[in-house]
Amino acid sequence: MSSAKQDTAGPAYRAEPRTGGTGSLVLGIGAVVAFGCPFLPEALPPLVRFLPLYAVVPVGICAVVWGLPDLWRARRSGAPGPVRARIGVLLGSLAVLAPLVWLFLYARVG
Repeated sequence: MSSAKQDTAGPAYRAEPRTGGTGSLVLGIGAVVAFGCPFLPEALPPLVRFLPLYAVVPVGICAVVWGLPDLWRARRSGAPGPVRARIGVLLGSLAVLAPLVWLFLYARVG
């Protein structure tokens, strides 16, 4: 047998599951979707349209908090950064900043 052929079934060659950032991505998407609930049809009850707005900022903060450790871990190890964690942190940041910008503009105008 040739020495160039290596055993790829050994523990050194097993790929780890790439699940880093999935929780952050789900929370970021949930926060952005909750931010859009007031734009649902008016036929829906107000509870369905406006209650999710109270969860936008906390869920966005959770998305950022869950995604940053995955990004830091990837930077320390030199591995390519998990894309799901980056998108989750981006969506979570957007979900936190958009209501704040909206409130700031509302306060300036009104």
